[in-house]
Amino acid sequence: MVAQIIVHAKDRDAAADKLIAYLNKVTITGICTNMPLLRLVLADDVFRKGEYDTDYLPQLLQRTDIEKLIGEINASGGAGGGIDVESIQIDGTDELKVLAPATAIFYSTPSPSEPEYVSVGDVIDLDHTLCQLEAMKIFNPLALKDFNAEGDVYDPSRRYRVTRVNMSNGQQVNVGDLLFVVAPV
Repeated sequence: MVAQIIVHAKDRDAAADKLIAYLNKVTITGICTNMPLLRLVLADDVFRKGEYDTDYLPQLLQRTDIEKLIGEINASGGAGGGIDVESIQIDGTDELKVLAPATAIFYSTPSPSEPEYVSVGDVIDLDHTLCQLEAMKIFNPLALKDFNAEGDVYDPSRRYRVTRVNMSNGQQVNVGDLLFVVAPV
């Protein structure tokens, strides 16, 4: 959750209008949010009448232009504005940064009794797990290929030498923190 917003107004419609007006002023970049969906719900006649049940959201989505809604969500989150090769290059070297894609806890090993996923000097390909990032008890392995969803940030035909491991096991990381430095081999 990024934020919780509570409003007070004379009635349900006035409160919904007040929330829509507030959400229209808010800008959150770098992540996708559900703000376009929230605005849609707040403007919906069925919601405003208070005549809904647990089937409300599926029914709302059936009468909604889903492609348009997804476009609004992606646009508001800056989709497509991710990292590119220029943003990860280290000036004056052939080295490349590996940045944290999310706020999480960094784990360098699968478990305390097992070896680290990578060490300085290791040569890896794009599929090699570098670490795990844990958020809300969900563990996500991270590999260079994960950054290539919208284009080749890391060249898939190359192998890379790990030149720096910048985090410690169990350390909190934030979006954009430097996790590793790698160099093409």
